[in-house]
Amino acid sequence: MEIYVLRLGHRIGRDQRISTHVALTARAFGAKGIYFTRSDKNLFESVRKVVETWGGDFFVETADWKRLITNFDGLKVHLTMYGLPLPEKIEEIKRAKKLLVVVGAEKVPKEVYELCDLNISIGTQPHSEVSALAVFLEKVLGVVFNLSFDNAKLKIIPSERGKKVLKVRDQ
Repeated sequence: MEIYVLRLGHRIGRDQRISTHVALTARAFGAKGIYFTRSDKNLFESVRKVVETWGGDFFVETADWKRLITNFDGLKVHLTMYGLPLPEKIEEIKRAKKLLVVVGAEKVPKEVYELCDLNISIGTQPHSEVSALAVFLEKVLGVVFNLSFDNAKLKIIPSERGKKVLKVRDQ
């Protein structure tokens, strides 16, 4: 399954840290790339440096949200605490070959709820879009502990105590 993420409403200055975490979570949990509705040079460079160091072919780009959702050739899922509980639709979502996951920053336009195929909740209490995306990707793909990234310069070696990082190739 190919999964892409759309981050709606990134506000430069205010959302940089959380938007970076959304992008890093998308990458680490198996998405192919992320689209932002607004360009942020520093954020994009930060994510690209992570990809360069830790591997993979994850992309970060800007896109017009309405055009992307309308023209996306696959299942479009909006993560919102107002949607249907994920367990009710998980099997339908897993059958998709291509998936666009929409997560908001500021107030999400009503049109997003209408344009997406599914409005899905991870829970019915306030929580972050980072946690929602992480839970969603793990439930749908279930691969976070089995992912490996081509062209990585560094790799974590799991250990009970301490930090073990393997230098895979010269930087």
